[in-house]
Amino acid sequence: MIVIMGDIEEPMIEDTLDELEERGAPHCYLAPDHFPQEATLSLALSGSDSGIQWRDGTRVRWSEVRSVYHRLSFDQFRPQEDQEAYSVEEEAYASNEFMSLLNPILNTLPARIVNRPMASSTNASKPFQANLIQQAGFSIPETLVTNDPEAAREFYDLHGGQVIYKSISYVRSIVKQMTPEDLGRLDTLRTCPVQLQQMVPGIDHRVHVMGERVFAHRIQAEENDYRYDKQAEIVAFELDEETEERCLDLTQILGMEIAGVDLRISPEGEVFCFEVNPSPAFSWYEARTGQPITAALCDLLMKEPN
Repeated sequence: MIVIMGDIEEPMIEDTLDELEERGAPHCYLAPDHFPQEATLSLALSGSDSGIQWRDGTRVRWSEVRSVYHRLSFDQFRPQEDQEAYSVEEEAYASNEFMSLLNPILNTLPARIVNRPMASSTNASKPFQANLIQQAGFSIPETLVTNDPEAAREFYDLHGGQVIYKSISYVRSIVKQMTPEDLGRLDTLRTCPVQLQQMVPGIDHRVHVMGERVFAHRIQAEENDYRYDKQAEIVAFELDEETEERCLDLTQILGMEIAGVDLRISPEGEVFCFEVNPSPAFSWYEARTGQPITAALCDLLMKEPN
């Protein structure tokens, strides 16, 4: 049994379900709004079996699960139909408690988990992940993580203003180049640290690793953060063998089954790695390049766990 967890409105979830259905692969689907009205979860720590229970009596035991692909969170958790609306504090508490049940299931289940929360957690700290990226042999831009305004100013001057800034955690931020105007608000760093990096010239590449398969895309964009460039050109790209092996090694070092690896290749051919996304939105790239990424994911989910 393959378990898919996530919002059906996300193309990654919808496409994966469609592919599994077309293949006739046994699977079940859990959405955020199935909880708590339609489904419950149990984790028995004493060794007895447990699993997913639906209101209609259907049950999937964890011992029956071959693999799990999840993009599930409880950020919009809601009370049962006969309950009053939760306060913000109550909703946050209920959501956190649900994730505290789901995470140990995904971390300890003897199945193929795409990806285990323990592996994905490296993305919660970009500086920590950067150290692991270097272990795979990739270059990283010169980087400063700081809440010291003077240190930030010195870094900016050192690189002649060719500096970008972004968040330190997994919280999504728009990558932007620092400007002279930004120097006037450096005091705000005292309450919120920032990651500064030397700007690296070159062309962006997104690499999706799906098990042992690699799908690379070259991205021509005007913006520093190509995700916000509607005119960006995205095409399929063939990596050299060494870079492809490094992407596979890096995914393994991070303990991930799939990964979205962000690279930039300089005019001299040096390959820089910025970060690794443990839950990549691969459908956006697949739709533009025609690469069979969803099919590769389903191949992975249908394999016996290691």
